[in-house]
Amino acid sequence: MKKITLILSLVLILALTSVTAFAQTTNEIIVSIDSVKVNFDENTGSPFVDENYRTLVPFRKSLETYGASVEWDNETRIAIAVKGDIRVEVPIDKNYITVNGQEKATDTAAKIVNGRTYLPIRAVIEAFGSSVEWDQSLNTVVITTVPVDAKAILTKANSLSSDWKNYDGDIKVNMSMPIKDDAGSVQTVNMDMKMYMTFFTDPSLKAKINSSFIMNLMGQDVSRPVMDMYMVADKKSFTTYMGTAGQDGKLTWVKSTVEDEIFASLFANNKEAIKENQELSEKYMKDVKYFGKYTDASGRTLLKLQYTISGEIYKEVFGKYAEIMPASENEQDAMVLEMMKDLANGSFGDITAVIYVNESTGEIVKYEMDLSDIMSSMMSGMTEMLGTIPANEMEMLKQMKVSMSMEYLNINKAADFKIPEEALNAPEVTEAAEVTQ
Repeated sequence: MKKITLILSLVLILALTSVTAFAQTTNEIIVSIDSVKVNFDENTGSPFVDENYRTLVPFRKSLETYGASVEWDNETRIAIAVKGDIRVEVPIDKNYITVNGQEKATDTAAKIVNGRTYLPIRAVIEAFGSSVEWDQSLNTVVITTVPVDAKAILTKANSLSSDWKNYDGDIKVNMSMPIKDDAGSVQTVNMDMKMYMTFFTDPSLKAKINSSFIMNLMGQDVSRPVMDMYMVADKKSFTTYMGTAGQDGKLTWVKSTVEDEIFASLFANNKEAIKENQELSEKYMKDVKYFGKYTDASGRTLLKLQYTISGEIYKEVFGKYAEIMPASENEQDAMVLEMMKDLANGSFGDITAVIYVNESTGEIVKYEMDLSDIMSSMMSGMTEMLGTIPANEMEMLKQMKVSMSMEYLNINKAADFKIPEEALNAPEVTEAAEVTQ
């Protein structure tokens, strides 16, 4: 139990201190030019995905909205678009276009469908010097006429957030897990958790999380008890306090304390740690994309960014601490060291994240993240350590799907809090387990 508590706490911290959008997708393919949606109808035709899995869009409507003049040469069956001093010719059923007379290969061809010309949007728009991205979460082709330095926006936003001393977070977590019923049939349990967090980083980590969730079991919603959690890290230790409510609403508390300076330093927020984290992010960041502007309910203009970072970043972090942590005869310290080694040897896939940045302040407003791969990788990499967990339960944990969204609130204005006495005086997890045996 204590091992699981440590792992889940670590996963949560990693999620909250790193930063995918997993909005509901739609069958409609949207084309957005400088964050303005292009309106297609039955007269213009609508975008579609061809047999090469490339998006084709109505030629005339898309290019005229983009600001180009268009022509159609019926004799040669070539669609022509001109903007400024660039002339792009798009022959039908040919895997190339010509840009100012120079041929450029494409990975799919323009087509005529129901009397309308459709073109491969990326190749043509990029020929005019604009950028094209695919926002899979919203089925949207994002066209930006003047290229945006997405990485610079992200770097600034991360730098600003590193200066936050405290904030609140409105968190929504969606989980699903396959379980077997009494008849042996596999059923999927869906859980929607709501969490509200207060997070202090100065001078060290202190966090408070209140949570409640509804579980959908075989088509029926079942309310589950509330769980409260506190996390505290100083220079020497990391402590998690967890309170679970019974049917009467009363919280039963346990705590898990790791007395280890090196482990606790994982959660440090000093200038040296911030600089090191920024350098690590820079080292493992693979791609940053700009997905346009959106207006939220409060009227703020938000910039949507997506980036991918290699999961190797976690292997390096865990590996570094596993190397420098001294061996110990203390069971608790030995367990932490073993956990670090297992995680360092784990296989983490790439992590894709979407962040929304306030255009006026440059600060991060919210993000969404899929934790499924991280959870599965962590569990898979620690099978030996977690050997006391039944194999069927471990398999369920590995197959758990977890996505999370979080909105930042009350930046540097969060209300301070105290950890309740009953939590501070709670027994350690191992002691609580011995009592219940």
